[in-house]
Amino acid sequence: MSSAQLLEQTRVSLERVQRFDPSTLARIEELGRQLSFEEAVEPAQRVVDLFKRVPESILSSLVDLQLNTIKGRADAEYNRFSEVEAFSASQNNAAQVRSNLIQQITNAYDGAFSELWQFIAFGIANNTDSASLESRARAVLQDIEDKATALTEALADKESKAEDVLKHIQAVAAEQGVSQQAEFFKRRADDHEKQASWWRNATAVAIVITILFAVMSALAFKFPWLRADNQFDALEFVTGKILVFVTLAGLIALCAKNFLAHQHNVVLNRHRQTALQTYRVLVDAGTTSGSQDIILAYASSCIFGAQDTGFAKESAEGGMNKSVLELMTKSSAATTH
Repeated sequence: MSSAQLLEQTRVSLERVQRFDPSTLARIEELGRQLSFEEAVEPAQRVVDLFKRVPESILSSLVDLQLNTIKGRADAEYNRFSEVEAFSASQNNAAQVRSNLIQQITNAYDGAFSELWQFIAFGIANNTDSASLESRARAVLQDIEDKATALTEALADKESKAEDVLKHIQAVAAEQGVSQQAEFFKRRADDHEKQASWWRNATAVAIVITILFAVMSALAFKFPWLRADNQFDALEFVTGKILVFVTLAGLIALCAKNFLAHQHNVVLNRHRQTALQTYRVLVDAGTTSGSQDIILAYASSCIFGAQDTGFAKESAEGGMNKSVLELMTKSSAATTH
């Protein structure tokens, strides 16, 4: 038999014992409690565990004599297990055969250990070789380093995504806040729109009343009880009509002025609402901090600066242009320095 064949047969014999399941030796259901081999399960497990400590990797390093030793002991133990599996309660001297097999399995560990301990020690020494350990350690360290690098990249990617999400949330929150503030101007515009509608109707009524009074005044001579009998009555009648016309004209002017004032405030508050909702576009379009400051100042002046309300004339344009001019001067000076 060649060395290669012996090595392969030894590997097969060793694997066969190492993979054997000692619990199959009990056979309680087949043989009953009295003839079962339940007592042999634990000793058989010790023998199998002993063979498992012989690493298969060392077989190629052993000589034929040592391979024959391992193969002979492995075959002997497996044959003993096979005898237990083939045991029959109907055979001659079944009880005596059972006792002998149990005793052999119980004593098998001592004989197997005396032959195998040197191979177990050799396997331990081979597995703990310094070069081998260094190689394995390097492999483990490299694996840890690769995993750490992958984990770091994953964390960096997640951090970047988290920052993007945070910026998006902040932008949404800012837009939401601006929209809420713009709602105040919308409410004021709606209020002024209602007032403008009321004053428009009042102006129309005043005009209709004035027209009716003018028609009645023009046709007054048709009514005998309104005719003036003398110059004094005529003067008094004309003076009364003039007074009424002046009063009606003043009423029309007042109603029209209030209508125009409220309509002006509607447009003004709509403008402020739109400016507050869209100023962010202008700020983002600014290429420098100075230009952004100018845009913000101008937008703030348009939104919150004093404007002509329509009820009283106010000049806010000069102050606004002055503040913008100051910011432009400061920005230009800062850029120069």
